[in-house]
Amino acid sequence: MKGIKILVVIVILLPMGYFASIFAASELGGEVVTLLRPNAEGGIDEVRVWVVDTPESVLIEHGSQGDWWLAQLPENPNISLVRGGQKLTFLATASTDFHQRYHELRAAKYGWADRTIEILTGSDAAVCDGMPVRLEIAK
Repeated sequence: MKGIKILVVIVILLPMGYFASIFAASELGGEVVTLLRPNAEGGIDEVRVWVVDTPESVLIEHGSQGDWWLAQLPENPNISLVRGGQKLTFLATASTDFHQRYHELRAAKYGWADRTIEILTGSDAAVCDGMPVRLEIAK
């Protein structure tokens, strides 16, 4: 009976530890911003994402090709982020052209957290199907 209780505890704690590790790496591994993303119902979803900077723009990766919010960017490219307590508005362009660059910059900026998430989820740059989004300051 004692062995069954230990097994039950392990079965419960292992998944909890797995998801807690991913959450901790995501939230504590470096800068996290809030993406204010439009949804199909006309509202705004707040999504926590990592962000990297290039000399020309800001890059995020969220969603996959075909997602509603990405598909509507050509008609409505205005996207906002809350970064450092400030709401910033950008013109967004989804493009697979930035995929490798995004992952290189993300690995450099987030280091151990990026690597931890890649290991735990099996989603390194080679198998990632995420869509990079380039953000340029709206004028």
